Amino acid sequence: MSLKHGLLGLLNYGEMTGYKLNKVFKDSLSFFWDAQTSQIYRELNDMEADGWLTSRIEIQTEKPNRRIYAITPAGREALLEWIGQDLPLLFFPPRSELLMQLFFSGQSDTAAITERLRRLEALYAQQTEKMTTVDDIIDSYRPDASSRLDPVCWKLTGRFGTAYYQMCLGWIRDCIQILEHITDAPADPSAADGNNGMPAVSGSGSQGEYLPSSDEHGGIPDTHRQEQEDL
Repeated sequence: MSLKHGLLGLLNYGEMTGYKLNKVFKDSLSFFWDAQTSQIYRELNDMEADGWLTSRIEIQTEKPNRRIYAITPAGREALLEWIGQDLPLLFFPPRSELLMQLFFSGQSDTAAITERLRRLEALYAQQTEKMTTVDDIIDSYRPDASSRLDPVCWKLTGRFGTAYYQMCLGWIRDCIQILEHITDAPADPSAADGNNGMPAVSGSGSQGEYLPSSDEHGGIPDTHRQEQEDL
């Protein structure tokens, strides 16, 4: 997917000013495609040069003049060609700086890691709460739909956004709970023997263990498991 196709998709619902296009983009697409306002205007200029859209100046007497963008037949053809392709296999590119940093955070300490995760928890809790308004936002744009399937597809992507942030929030809380059961201990190089250089993972409460004692739920208390199921 490209930013160009996203903008073409929005303009396919009807002509818009750059201001409105930026607002609609932020309301509807920003949870799975991040774009700065400057990027949006740059792409609009490039697509106009490519013949995918046109723009015109609307003269206003009591307000500043405004530029209105509209998709062209060539732009619609490019949009429909892209929509007709097979869906990509990946929801997101397989790169995560967050997970890369966490993977090597064993060089830190549990208190520091937990504190960073708690800050992350607050951000994802806020975003999860924000996603509860998605259906209302979609309904507000229902009059702009060009087919009866448009609002359905909007809600399908909205459902993904809600499920994604709930999943991330639950995972963060699992990580915090696991870390809260750990007591920092000096690294024991000999513990790597027989484990291909990786530290031994103990579930029996021995000194230097890396995970809490395991039970039938993998070490996660029942109360937290129920919280996860309620999300």
